[in-house]
Amino acid sequence: MAISLDATEYMFQGDGITASYYPNGAGGPIIVGHQELFFSYQDSHLSKTYGKADVDVQFIDNVGALVSVILVKSEIAGGPVTTFSVLVPAIGVTLTSGPQTFKTRGITTVQAATLVAREVFPALQTYKVEHLDGTASVFDVAL
Repeated sequence: MAISLDATEYMFQGDGITASYYPNGAGGPIIVGHQELFFSYQDSHLSKTYGKADVDVQFIDNVGALVSVILVKSEIAGGPVTTFSVLVPAIGVTLTSGPQTFKTRGITTVQAATLVAREVFPALQTYKVEHLDGTASVFDVAL
């Protein structure tokens, strides 16, 4: 079953992480000369915002959407990469229903460096699962 993300704003918070996802953009202030905001991420070490081209959204039947962004990427080809992904469930929310809350998971993945090809190697990815409280809201966005 294909899902749709009906909310205009999804907020996630927990385990020291605060993140926001705006499926149609226009999240936060729109500043001339800056890209439109589609995702924001903040923890105790990092604060980043992302435009549409930097947000990977995969719709998964009977699961929801997996929304991912790159937190840190090595400047060296084959260097380590850290990503953050959050599971976004389908939520019945409308302009008149008010915000809907939900529980979900965030996954921080560290991809080890792959500079040298090896036949035998330990796991290249390590994962940290974060327990997040979510809120889905619909706002009247003037275009």
